[in-house]
Amino acid sequence: MDSKKTDKSSKNTKIDISKLGKVYPFIPTRDAIVLENIVDFLEIGRYKSKNSVDLSTKSFGSYIVLIPQKNSEQRDVVSTNDLQKYGILTKIIRVEDIAQNKRITVEGIKKVEIIDFDEENNDCYIGSFEESKPITKFKINEKTNEKLDKLHSTLYQDFVGSNDQFKKIFVKSPIPFFKKEDLVKLENMNQVISSFAIPIKFVYIYFNQKSMSGKLDILWTIIDELSEGLKTNKSIDNEIENELKKSLDKQNKEFLLRERLKVTRNLLGEDTSEDEKIEKIFEDKELKRMYPEEVKLAIKREKSKLKSMMSSSPDANITRNYIDLLTQLPWRKTSIEELDIQKVKKILDEQHYGLKDVKERIIEFVAVMINNQRKHPDKYKKTRISNSPNTEINENLFVKEEGDLNKTQENASPIITLLGPPGVGKTSIAKSLAEALGRKFIKISLGGVNDEAEIRGHRKTYVGAMPGKIINAIKRAGVSNPIILLDEIDKMGVSGAKGDPSSALLEVLDPEQNANFQDHFLEIEYDLSKVLFIATANYFEDIPTPLLDRVELIELSSYTLFEKINIAKKYLVNRVIKQNGLDKKQFKISEKEIEFIVKHYTMEAGVRNLQRVLDKLARKVALGIVEGKIEKEFVIDIPTIKKFLGVEKFTDEDKDDKPRIGVVNGLAYTSYGGSTLPIEVTTFPGKGEIKITGQLKDVMQESATVALGYIRANAKEFGIDFNFDESTIQIHVPEGAVPKDGPSAGVTFTTALISALSKKPVSHKVAMTGEITLRGKVLPIGGLKEKSLAALKLGIKTVFIPKDNERNLEDVADEVKKSIKFIPVKSYTEIYNNLFK
Repeated sequence: MDSKKTDKSSKNTKIDISKLGKVYPFIPTRDAIVLENIVDFLEIGRYKSKNSVDLSTKSFGSYIVLIPQKNSEQRDVVSTNDLQKYGILTKIIRVEDIAQNKRITVEGIKKVEIIDFDEENNDCYIGSFEESKPITKFKINEKTNEKLDKLHSTLYQDFVGSNDQFKKIFVKSPIPFFKKEDLVKLENMNQVISSFAIPIKFVYIYFNQKSMSGKLDILWTIIDELSEGLKTNKSIDNEIENELKKSLDKQNKEFLLRERLKVTRNLLGEDTSEDEKIEKIFEDKELKRMYPEEVKLAIKREKSKLKSMMSSSPDANITRNYIDLLTQLPWRKTSIEELDIQKVKKILDEQHYGLKDVKERIIEFVAVMINNQRKHPDKYKKTRISNSPNTEINENLFVKEEGDLNKTQENASPIITLLGPPGVGKTSIAKSLAEALGRKFIKISLGGVNDEAEIRGHRKTYVGAMPGKIINAIKRAGVSNPIILLDEIDKMGVSGAKGDPSSALLEVLDPEQNANFQDHFLEIEYDLSKVLFIATANYFEDIPTPLLDRVELIELSSYTLFEKINIAKKYLVNRVIKQNGLDKKQFKISEKEIEFIVKHYTMEAGVRNLQRVLDKLARKVALGIVEGKIEKEFVIDIPTIKKFLGVEKFTDEDKDDKPRIGVVNGLAYTSYGGSTLPIEVTTFPGKGEIKITGQLKDVMQESATVALGYIRANAKEFGIDFNFDESTIQIHVPEGAVPKDGPSAGVTFTTALISALSKKPVSHKVAMTGEITLRGKVLPIGGLKEKSLAALKLGIKTVFIPKDNERNLEDVADEVKKSIKFIPVKSYTEIYNNLFK
């Protein structure tokens, strides 16, 4: 069968049986086969098998092939080598939904041989089959007649007629009575063989015979073996029956006692549902596979401890919480992941404007995952290209080879950290990636976390002990491979009396260690290697140094005015219209009005406040509709904006409109994006002092001192005739309530000092950034993109930058470079010559 021509969708496949003939969906069965003309039922639990049933009923007239697996313990069938050669074409009579499984009633039609099947189809099983040759009939001769006599006698006289023990042990359904000559008919022989509780391997040997004489020989051999076994082992069987009776009596006694205990506990108001859940773990075949042996032993051990404790004691509460955690964690349960590069691109483009570099890195990350899946299909066989939100039990988890207990799992990719100011889309990027991959998304806020136990959990010896944030997140996700967002890792607390939370996070983020993550409360190692961690941070300098080695930084910069307008048009306006129950006619707003809002009511790097402002406008419109003041259409114009939002928060009047002496525009990079930093210098008679005000921190104070030292050493070159010993110089940075620090204000201090001391004005359209040395060398800075955006907002036309930062101009938006002239300089004399000469 040509697998490339096979339709891979179990939901949309439509096949004309008359054209394809020998192509059918099929189910690989475990320990089950249905014979021709026999009606039987099967319970279907595997994802692909259930889809094969749906495909059969929708597109194949309810015809489906059942074919036994060679290894009944094998979870997934990947090739024809995993299947027996022959199967049975059946007709589905009825389909019932039982919990998460399907029960199908089928009737066997004819024996078929598998030729090939579509191994690339990840949704269902569909293959091509060839009809087996009809079974040849034979004449009853003297030898056959003798065998039939013995068979008929054993069946209906020795066993069925009088032997209750035979019926009890070997008969699963009533055996129909046939005359001796009718026993050689295929449908009758199939009914007889189906009535016995015979191991599947013997039934399949019978099924596999190509002649009636062969089938008769197998049937007689089975009955003869059963007969001899009963005759020679009667005393043993009696002993077994007695033991079974004792065992059953004991089980009945235990059952009655347990039921009585359950009723007693219910009368006492104690919850027994947890006990039932734990019992199901050890009885249900599917659940038993999900829990590693170490976990099952821990559940039994803790359950035994709980029986000896008083139910109201603190230790009992902790033990109950511990058992609850063990049973709720998805130890081997993983969601079926969808790897589709086009879907990732589509979702990122639909939900985010711009962010070209960020999108490229995310797409590269997904491409690596797809490439690994193709190169190592066995290693990544639980990865599906599917829209299904279903989950599967991944038995590769927690399988440790002897002598290699610290063996790590497959995930060794770097931890992506999205770095940027608030409101630029860090969290939403992570959510979009989770949606594109079909993974669960969980967010953990790390801001203000200063206790190591919040990451690793508390030890069970403490009252009120609980697991850490990581294990709690896995529990909430319900699968072992979610996307977990570690929000604001730069705001974690430092090492103190409660430990070092950033060091505790190292084990979580390090791919060499997180396969064996240990939570103090859980105590059992949990494999985090399947988790995709994404971190966010506002400010690079505040990220704990040990974590920087484990993460890959992707920078999200501030939005330009053009980007904010487009984001508002494409996303924010539609969102606020929907949230406030409006339609587009009732909230008409143009680019001009959006630009007015951005310039006069928001001053931010992202668009969070812009959305709040638009939402406020929408609420005003909604109120007007309810009060009857607004009917079908409403246009948002500038007078309306002023009326609804009040006085403008930011105006052009705040800007300097002419050159001033001793005032120079600096540029700063904060956790909220770029901002302008005007520096003022004045002089007055004194005793040679320098006063620095404006709540400047150590680095900026040193920059001011270095700038003054450089000027005094080169006063003649700068044309400065000033009595330093009999004057006081005051340097001030406005907004004294805001602490300020950073190594990029040296050239600004120098320029403001020269302007004040030489009485030469500096243009208000000029700004600069860069550190200075005592010899006038200009050193590189960071955050050029954010600083350039701040300059654009202030109407700056010329910006001096360090020569080493010239390469960073590639990251600056084109609309900024069109409005601002950037002048790279190596030494301060270049700035002096440009401004003062």
